[in-house]
Amino acid sequence: MLDNSITYDIFSKILSIKCDTKEAMMFKSLILSELKKQKEALSIPYEAIATRSGLGIATVKRAFSGHDISLDTLDKIVVALDCEILIKPKQSAKALYQAQIEKKAHEIVNQVIQTSALENQSPSDEAKKKMFSQAKAMISKMPKSKVWV
Repeated sequence: MLDNSITYDIFSKILSIKCDTKEAMMFKSLILSELKKQKEALSIPYEAIATRSGLGIATVKRAFSGHDISLDTLDKIVVALDCEILIKPKQSAKALYQAQIEKKAHEIVNQVIQTSALENQSPSDEAKKKMFSQAKAMISKMPKSKVWV
């Protein structure tokens, strides 16, 4: 086992993957940078990585030179270098759910405020707070799957 200075918890850095190609490339690049450090620390040649990963030498070299590779290829190299990739949520499911409830409540209250403003009947700050609180309570009672729509 390697010491903590070369254990790759980028992997402990909080990452989220979006389907955006630019972000996927950035994610792969970040992982590859860490894998290069691991390769150097182990003094392992491309041929050994290819053998351990079941990939061709040319594929391994292309990966380390920065060419676009599939996540499957990247995963095989990660395993060959005895590393792992961990995806950790930025926040707990409960916190994210509560934030979504608040977001929905703000949307509802803002619609009411905009409609009221059109009729020159803007609610007071106290009324806005009460509407927000009521909207959160109403949304909290909805099925959880509906909060995300």
